[in-house]
Amino acid sequence: MSSTLTIPGEVGRLAEVRAFVREASRGRVAPKLLEDLVCAVDEAVTNVIVHGYDGASGPIEVEVGGDSQNLEIRISDRAPRFDPTKAPEPDLSLPLERRPLGKMGVHLMREFADELRYAPRRGGGNEVTLVKRLPARGGS
Repeated sequence: MSSTLTIPGEVGRLAEVRAFVREASRGRVAPKLLEDLVCAVDEAVTNVIVHGYDGASGPIEVEVGGDSQNLEIRISDRAPRFDPTKAPEPDLSLPLERRPLGKMGVHLMREFADELRYAPRRGGGNEVTLVKRLPARGGS
């Protein structure tokens, strides 16, 4: 079973996205892992709003689903195509004052999810899926 939230691409809607992911994922992952995923989703949606729609507002759909082995959060938009799986890793060896401002969103998405998938949407846009593997449940 999955739950879906559709919002306009506006920064003021990010709190709603975070609350939706928490509620739709409740009980499926440990609280610390859930907060990591919430952060990853927040970064993904922020990237769509700020970079994808570049100041214009467009639709963003967040779907939380999966199965007994994986929690999957899919973020879909109609922004120009961008494949985050091909984005370069930031140089974390540089001192903070020498690092470019920003450029950490995709890195956090990779760090907080077990898998990051990308697919272009038919007719334009992007579909990014964050996957978190769930621990096996005991019992037989």
